[in-house]
This record gives sequence, structure tokens and C-alpha cells, in this order.
Amino acid sequence: MWSFKMMRSYKGMVIGAVVLMLGISVGGTAWDEKRPARIHQHLQEKSRLTCTHDASEFCTHLPIISIETGGQTIEIQRAGIGEYSYQKSSEIIAQVKVLDSQSAYNHLTDEAVIESKAKVRYRGNTSIKFDKKSYKLELIHGDLSKNKDENVLGMGKHDEWVLNGPFLDKTLIRNYMCLNITGEIMGDAPDVRFCEVFVDGDYKGVYVVMESIAKATERVDIAPYKKGDPFTSYIVRADRERGLPEELNNFTKYANRMHKRTALEVIYPSDATSSPELKSYIEQDFSKFEKALYSFDYKDTKYGYKRFIDVESFIDYFIINEFFKNYDAGIFSTYFYKDTRGKLHIGPVWDFNNAADNFISVALDERGMEMVHRNWYFMLMKDEEFVEAVIKRYHDLRERWLSEEVLLNYIDETVAFLGEAIWRNHEVWGYSFDPEKVDENNRLAPLDRNVTSYEEGIMQLKDFIIQRGRWLDKHIETLKQYAHESRVKKFNH
Repeated sequence: MWSFKMMRSYKGMVIGAVVLMLGISVGGTAWDEKRPARIHQHLQEKSRLTCTHDASEFCTHLPIISIETGGQTIEIQRAGIGEYSYQKSSEIIAQVKVLDSQSAYNHLTDEAVIESKAKVRYRGNTSIKFDKKSYKLELIHGDLSKNKDENVLGMGKHDEWVLNGPFLDKTLIRNYMCLNITGEIMGDAPDVRFCEVFVDGDYKGVYVVMESIAKATERVDIAPYKKGDPFTSYIVRADRERGLPEELNNFTKYANRMHKRTALEVIYPSDATSSPELKSYIEQDFSKFEKALYSFDYKDTKYGYKRFIDVESFIDYFIINEFFKNYDAGIFSTYFYKDTRGKLHIGPVWDFNNAADNFISVALDERGMEMVHRNWYFMLMKDEEFVEAVIKRYHDLRERWLSEEVLLNYIDETVAFLGEAIWRNHEVWGYSFDPEKVDENNRLAPLDRNVTSYEEGIMQLKDFIIQRGRWLDKHIETLKQYAHESRVKKFNH
């Protein structure tokens, strides 16, 4: 384990990292002009009044989120039938407090900056089985009549929030770092903040508060649906097929070109589940892109896929998920949105818990590329122009947000910022560093992949980033093979 002295020594790097980050943001290409300013919590931290009380009172520089259940229990239930069977969580009404002083350390006894009733449930597919649960919070008014928008930790007003509990990720920082880095590249990645969580007074450790993906001015900013309109802006998600009413029978689904366990489901507007006409519109509109992509004219500027999609978003999405080997992307937790005023975007990105060789069931070293085989990218990579743009953009990002120096500094600074919160988290969950003390749902396979200390976890993440980046630097040009005439002949006229 790292000592507190070692932790404090990292704080000396803060100024350098801030300067480096600011330098990176200057001189970007036109590609990045649409990128909004982004808050990196660890770079915004200000000095706080030091606590003078004894150690018996909980004290932290991180925000605190406290959930009071009133003795209720959240249950994990089996839903669906047959091949569509899956696990889901029951929902309770709880009291939620957000404690976040801007000038002093935070305590459970402080006055809350937000206090609200909330619908609370566990969330996740694989992670719902983890000992450390993640939560979905849906803030509601005290009379339970309707949802309640709150500006949680400066991320903008909304009623729906995610408390992501890093557990399989022993570093605690994969989602925080990757979503923030992606936010600088793509602009629409969910905002994130670290906090510490209590449930009924019991300490649950370090969490990452995340914006859920939803239609909102400060989230996915698309035009609202007007009831009765024959067309709409929309958000859809590719995820595990569950036989839900909001699932689409889009072109790649009925043509058997999607992953066999994947289905597209409508996230917005919710009216699509009760309106066959609206659901059909979204289905057909998304299928226009897919049909163009799988046509003989797929590369044509007039008739091909470029008419329908924001190509830059597909390029960035490919590079980010390939670089970090976030290989759920393109199969599960893959979002798309389209404004009636524009083209189809892929994203926002979601969930990097499995990234950087943290996939639960198989080791993923620095070699190889898989995004080329994912839904939609299978055909996109047959276009020479698309491939050349991916390669050029990759080299640009390696000089900036995906550079080795930036990413390694980002890790060090985030660890230094978390400080003693890391050790408080491990007082509760530290047993998981011994893979013999957890079951197969709570550890990597095989057993020797599991890190046995926090320091080892950080070193593993750093080593992956170093080796992955250097491997891609040498091999990124090999993407050209997928657009070579010998590979694409049968797809052309």
C-alpha cells in the first residue's frame, strides 16, 4: 500500500499538470471548436479550512452524498423470460442529502446544499452483482408528485443521477479520467465528480457522481419532441436485448448484421413506447443511415452514409474506445442521438469500468484492434476516406489529450486529489484485493490478473496506457488494410 507521505508528495505536481492541461487546450483544430469548457474536479480544488475536531467525526474534502432508506431494502430481482431473462433492481423512495462546502471540509452534520426525496435503485448489468453497488437516483418532490431538477455538484440541473461505485476498478479512477478526457475530445461526455457515500449512516466508500444520458440543455441538447409531431429528435441505445417495447426492428437488426445479443432501444422520447407511429419514424430514420452504409453507394457523398451521420463523432468514438480497449462499446451501452436540425451522432460515451485491461472474463493486453469489427464500424472501415481520417485524427490526439505525458500526469494528479479518501474506501472494500475472498462476480479471471494493492492497480493502469499507446503508434496505419480493394471488392459496384 502507498503511505500518506507518498500520497502528499504527488501534490507537488498539481501546478505543472494544470499548466500542461491549459497548454493542451490551446491551438486545437476546427474539429474542437464546438467543445464546451469542462470542469475537471481535481484541477479546480481550492484550499479549505482545516478540521480541528478529533478523528471520531467523519471529515472529507470530497462532497458527501447521504441516502436514508428508512429501513427499506433494495432487492435484486429476475426479470424477463427465456432468452430475455435478466437481473434488475427494485426501487425505493429514500431521502438524499448532498453536502458540499466550497471553503471547508465536509461532515455528515453539515447543512445540506441539496435535500430531496428520491427514487433509488441499484444499476448496472455486470456491476449489479458487485459487493459495492452502484445507484441510480431520480430526485422527486416531497409529495412524490413529479420529478425535481437539482444542480448536483455544479453539473447543471436535472432530476436523474448515477452514483457509480468503482469496485472491479481498483484504481477508482477509470470512469472519472476517461469520461473527462473524452469530454475534452467530443464535448458531450457526461460530467463526473468524486464524492463519498453513506447509506443509513454506513460508509460506502468513494463514488463517482455521473450525469445520466438524457435529453437536456446541459446533457444531450436536442430539440424537444412536440406531442403529435410526425417526426422528432431522438436518443437511442444499443444494449443487451431484453424484449422490451422500446426496442427497434432497425435495418441491421432484421438483416442480421447486429451482434446477436444486441438491440437498439429508444431512450428519448418516452412517447415512442406508446406511439407506434413515433417508434416507426425513429426505426426508419435510423435505418436510412444503415441502408446507405450497407449499399453499393456507401462511400458516395450524395447517396452514402455521409449524408446521414456526423462523421467526426464516429471517428472520435472509434479512437477513444479503441485506445482504452473499452470493448463493450459498439455492442452494449452505445448511445446515438439525432436532432431534427442535424445528423446522427454516436455517443455520448458511457462506462469505462472495463477499460484498460479490466474486462472481467478475459485479459486484453496492448495488442490488437477490435472496434473495426463492431456494429456499423464493420462497414465504415471499408471507406478509405474514413480510415485516413481516423489515422490523422489519432496522431493529432496523441499529441494532445491522448499523449502519454498528459494521461500519466492525469492519473497522478487524480490520485493525489483523492488522497486519504482512497484509504477510507479500502477500509471497507480492501478485502477485495485478495481474490480468494470474493466470488467470480467480483474479481477478474484468471486469478493472477487481480492486483493485490492500490499501488499495483495504478501501476497496471499506467503500464497499459504506455504500452497501448506505443503499440498503436506503430500499428495504426494497418487500419488501411480494411479499406484495401482486396477486402472491399464485393461491397463495391
